[in-house]
Amino acid sequence: MNKTFLIVFHGQIVNGKIIDIGDDPCFDSLPSWGICRPPTRRTVKLGDTLIFIAEVDKNYFLKGWFQVGEKLDYISALQRFPDRQNVIISLTASPKPIKWRYKKLENYYTQTHGKAIPTFLSDLQTTSGTFYQSKADGHETDNWKCRRVFGCNSKQFKSCITANTCLKSGDSLIEDGYKNYVVAAPNQWADLDNLKITFDEIAKATNFSTPIRTPKGQHNIFRFDEYKLKLFELIESKINDTKN
Repeated sequence: MNKTFLIVFHGQIVNGKIIDIGDDPCFDSLPSWGICRPPTRRTVKLGDTLIFIAEVDKNYFLKGWFQVGEKLDYISALQRFPDRQNVIISLTASPKPIKWRYKKLENYYTQTHGKAIPTFLSDLQTTSGTFYQSKADGHETDNWKCRRVFGCNSKQFKSCITANTCLKSGDSLIEDGYKNYVVAAPNQWADLDNLKITFDEIAKATNFSTPIRTPKGQHNIFRFDEYKLKLFELIESKINDTKN
């Protein structure tokens, strides 16, 4: 049975359109989702429906939805969508300073190896060749390669720091376990930010009563299976209103 997920992202308005700061989700044709929420991207399956809500200046709007049509590895995504910001690997090295997101791991590296630059973080050695962090990608170095591409957790990354090398160097990124770049099915998606449907309207129309923001200010991903039909009825109503 296919599932439906409600996903919040941090958006901004550019030329009248809502886009993610890192263009993820990207609602060009075909829409794709390739950076945020790695555990969810690994979990979703073909045929699942993803509904995206944009937080813009503390207000929430429906951006759009799509049905999962494909899950690609990053190398295939680079070949298919070479100009998309949410494809975070590149064939060309773009010198960037090493920036750490996970300070405890940075401190562990310094304690173990001193202040030398951990060069194993700056490139991606695979059976298909060497890749680098995309120039357009703003993620910290350890967050880019270890979390986003390889999907490593802190324990795995700590093992790499101990060895002072990437223990997944030489892996094949085209294996199924790395196919986590999500692409919409043709004709099974819609960019709806022009309708300006608020989350409050969605909650009222669907009887979805869970707060979209946690007490600590975070956003979780919600299962939305039982609310999907009513949401699509609301969308259809709003579309008809624009025609009248």
